[in-house]
Order: sequence, then C-alpha cells, then structure tokens
Amino acid sequence: MGTMELLSAYEEVKSRIDRIDFSALWAGFAPFKFALYTGQDCVLDGCSLETPDTFVANTSLEYEGEHIAIWSLLEFEGDFDSLAASIVHEMFHAFQNASGECRWADEKAALFDYRYAAGNISMKISEASLMKDVLVTGNGKSFAELLALRRMRADTYPAEYDYEARVEQIEGSANYVELKALSQLNPQAGASAWENVLSRLEDPANYTPIRQISYYVGAALLRCIDTCTSMDYCQFDSIPYSVKVIEQIAPTTRFPRIDPKVSACIDSFAESTRRIVQGALSKHEIVLQGAYPLCSLNIWDARWDGTYAISNYFVSYYDGPETKVLYGNFVIELGRDRIIRTVYNQ
Repeated sequence: MGTMELLSAYEEVKSRIDRIDFSALWAGFAPFKFALYTGQDCVLDGCSLETPDTFVANTSLEYEGEHIAIWSLLEFEGDFDSLAASIVHEMFHAFQNASGECRWADEKAALFDYRYAAGNISMKISEASLMKDVLVTGNGKSFAELLALRRMRADTYPAEYDYEARVEQIEGSANYVELKALSQLNPQAGASAWENVLSRLEDPANYTPIRQISYYVGAALLRCIDTCTSMDYCQFDSIPYSVKVIEQIAPTTRFPRIDPKVSACIDSFAESTRRIVQGALSKHEIVLQGAYPLCSLNIWDARWDGTYAISNYFVSYYDGPETKVLYGNFVIELGRDRIIRTVYNQ
C-alpha cells in the first residue's frame, strides 16, 4: 500500500469515526488522533510521514507528548467499518491513559502466579451461560445468579479473579466500546459481532490463555451491567467494575461441577506449552545469554512452564541503562527474579 492509498484509507476511517457518537460509547470519551502505517509509510492525523521506530503493532502510545492510537495496515482486508471500530478501541486505551487509569494488571507477576484451575474456568463457563441468558432474554434472575456465582469464584480463587477483573477492566471495556462503535456504524455487523462474543464464551478451548477471553468476558459483563443496573462504571477509580458489581452480593451455595472438557483443555494447553519449550531447547538456537532483567514480553499469548516463558513476536530486556528488543518467537529461560538467563529461537 503506497502513500496515496494510505491517505485514502485514512480518510475512509476518519469519515467513519466522525459519524460515531462518542458520548454514547462511554461518558467523557472523545476521539484521539490516530495513525495508519505500512512499513515505512505512515499517515498521522491526516499528514504523511516516515513511520516512527516506536510504532509497533496495533496499540495506543504517547507520541510527541500526546496519547494517540496506531494501526498497521499490513494485513488489512478492506473492512473499514471494523477497522474504524478497532481504532476506537485503541483510542479508548489512549483515553484510559490520559485519564489516569490505575487498574492495570501486573502481567509479569501473572505470568508466574496465575493458576489454570479447572474449578475456576468451569465456573466461568457457567457464568457465560447466564450472561447469554441475560443478553438474549433480559432475564433478571439470571443476572442475580451470575453475580452470586462470581462472588463465589472471587472468594474461592481471589488471585485469579483479581487478575481477570483487571484485564476485563482495561481490555473488556475497550472491547465493549469497540462493539458499540461498530454497532453504530453497521448495526448488522455489530449484532453479528455480539453473537460471536457469546459463542466464544461458551467454548472451553477459548479460556487458554486466559487473557484473551477476558476481552470478551469483560465486554459481555459490562453489557449485562448496563442492561440490568444503573451502576456508574465509567468512573476512573481504584476498583475494577468486575469487583465493584459483586461487593454487596452473597455467594451462591451451589458449586458448579467441574467440566471434564475444561480439564482436557487445560491439560492440552500445558502439553502444547511443553512441546514448544522442548522444541526450542532441541534446536538450541541461542540468541541471548547472560543475566538481563526482563523489560517486557508479548503478554497477548505469553506462557510459563515453571522455568521457561514463551513470547511471540518480541521480547525486550535491560542491558545496563539501555532497553533492547529482540524480534521473533522465543523461549526464554527466566527466573522468578525476572532475570533472563537464555533466550532461544522457537
């Protein structure tokens, strides 16, 4: 895609974003500047420039003192309504950052400490059925059951619930806003996207890794809250909405059975992690060795087997005062002190 095509794509997206009623998406939310880029070519706020080195993937970041949204068009397939809604998702992250959002998950701690417990995920599958009933039929009784079940899960798996609640807060709310934006631009596509959310929530295979499904759980829970309560979830405070909504709720006394499909999915996830690690160790292609503090890895699908972390696309680390980045798919020998010992190519 050349500069003229990129400018044309920018105008297509901008025209759609200009049609969106941002006040109906989230209280106080308004558009932020955005950039589209492909390789060296970039259009930011309608102006062409060479793609800055800091523009990586699809995200929000601070650029020249402003929070902006960026999106790579290298794999764009031509759906401008969905693209505009996705950029609104990243604008919402810019809005969170600019508003002082503090309910972020500690992703590096979660890498080590999050437990894939069959009981927790089985309860989440039961919650998904209740959310579907609320959103399809408006059943208030199902919403009450949903909150009571969530209260039990929060009490039984507090660390896991807290992590999930924080991802739901950050990414679930952004996904919720994205889906509402798409529904404004294209009601049929929006309805189909919501059906896809509910379908995802019903499949145990989608709960590993847990971070990814939390985008959809968070969006569905927010829609349930919006449907059944007058709770003000738009305030930027210290408590995730997934915690706040169950604060005054008594836990259910009925513990759902552990779904054998959930146990099988957890075992399969652990086995696939072991295969990736063993494959990298067998190849023994070392790209970094020493003692380097971990800066970040790709939290989207990061894995941990007790000794090795898996990070796709990149890993960054501290080398003295410098922050360095390796690009590729890696298996990382990593201590709980967050010091990298060895990085292997997958």
